[in-house]
Amino acid sequence: MLPTPTRPTVRFLPRRSPRPLADTPAITVIGVGSDGRFPPSVTPDQQAALLAAMRQSGTALPLRAGQVVPLRSGILPGTTTVIAGVDGECTPAQARTLGGALAVALRGLGDGGADLDLPLGPEAAAECLSALRLRLWQAPTYATKADPLPPTVTTLHWRSGNPASAAALWQAAEAVCEGVELARDLQTLPANILTVQTFIDHARALSALGVEVEILDRKDLQAAGMGLHLAVGQASATPPALAVLRWRGGPAGVAPTLLVGKGLCFDTGGICLKPAGGMEEMKGDMGGAAAVIGTVHALARQRAPVSVTGLLALAENAIGENAYRPGDILSSHSGLSVEVIDTDAEGRLVLADALSWGCATEKPAAVVDLATLTGSIIVALGHDHAGLFCRHDRDGDSLAAALTDSGQRSGEALWRMPLSERWDEALKSDAADLRHCAPAARLIPDALHAARFLSRFVPDGVPFAHLDIAGPSEIRRPLPWAPAGATGFGVRLLVDWLTR
Repeated sequence: MLPTPTRPTVRFLPRRSPRPLADTPAITVIGVGSDGRFPPSVTPDQQAALLAAMRQSGTALPLRAGQVVPLRSGILPGTTTVIAGVDGECTPAQARTLGGALAVALRGLGDGGADLDLPLGPEAAAECLSALRLRLWQAPTYATKADPLPPTVTTLHWRSGNPASAAALWQAAEAVCEGVELARDLQTLPANILTVQTFIDHARALSALGVEVEILDRKDLQAAGMGLHLAVGQASATPPALAVLRWRGGPAGVAPTLLVGKGLCFDTGGICLKPAGGMEEMKGDMGGAAAVIGTVHALARQRAPVSVTGLLALAENAIGENAYRPGDILSSHSGLSVEVIDTDAEGRLVLADALSWGCATEKPAAVVDLATLTGSIIVALGHDHAGLFCRHDRDGDSLAAALTDSGQRSGEALWRMPLSERWDEALKSDAADLRHCAPAARLIPDALHAARFLSRFVPDGVPFAHLDIAGPSEIRRPLPWAPAGATGFGVRLLVDWLTR
């Protein structure tokens, strides 16, 4: 596997300090406000030269917020200058748009340093830098004759009116970037590389950050009575497992928050085989578990003062003589019996056992699960929003509001969907306590059924949210902070929610 691009190092300098002589940046980025003003570091002669270069390129001031214009002539001899439009009241979304545009402009301009003088406060600077770094991310490649990666900046000199504050905020944001990049890397790996066992290896690596890691293997799952999880993975050459990640940064005795991620390293659909077209994308059916491990990584790197338990429900839904079948009756950790209707609705089975085990073992203050669970949520919401399901009571409404707010701040949007007892009729079984999905038919609200099924495995009184991230987990068109492909959706959202 070829190495991914080097991630840029960020240094914060006072806004009026002289540019470093020993490491003179090859690129200068100048932010121009909506009023057409240049920052004080640009002399009148330099302004005149830059305005002339802009006219030659066919652009003129004012620039719209987030607009980026690379110029051939630099503010210093032998350098390239990039002019960026900056709104005086820069929102987080505008800062992300600017960061993504800068990443696109800087890629290919050289592999040296860049000096950025943008009129942004520390919070907006951290958001802009996060988007810039995350947009520069590229998926690992196994091509033996791959085209060389375009050169990109290795050092960013960010000029700030408050460099100490900006540096502290970036330190926290950089940890989140690492978590997102980890999630994306895992989502992108092929299933013959990212097996259940290699996912476990990645989980164990978090112990170096102070995370307590526990692995429940097949025998442990059997001893715990987790028949739903076991059934999904029983036909695979790599047996299922539950990875438990405990970060205890909060006060002793405070109940942790429980995060549960669906970790299907590959999903054939089982006996209810998926169509061949697009099946290769099922290597990313562990996006929920990727978001959870990325979140725990970020919290540990931040030394965040919160307590969290992350569960990675890992399995491969394979085909074989030992595969589970439609009509099978399975026993769950909760004691409920479940009738299998569609073996391609496997994600809710591994999640159900993980939710039940996690609630019984960790006694959490709140529970959030994430899963690339249903196609029907994409039909409803497309790729721009994840579906948010919470119980309709005081705790559920409060949790839904907090997660929605974090989604807006982080750019990982949620849209609340109904979670209702009305779906219980569709999940009734004549042979078991319930069935895990309704029989296949046109226009069934499968995402709603799945959320209701999962809620049966979380005790009443425990605030619970289910996030169906099937849409935004992988995208075909780039976002300001993400190229096309795996997004690591959920990491930024969850870290924001947990640390507020």
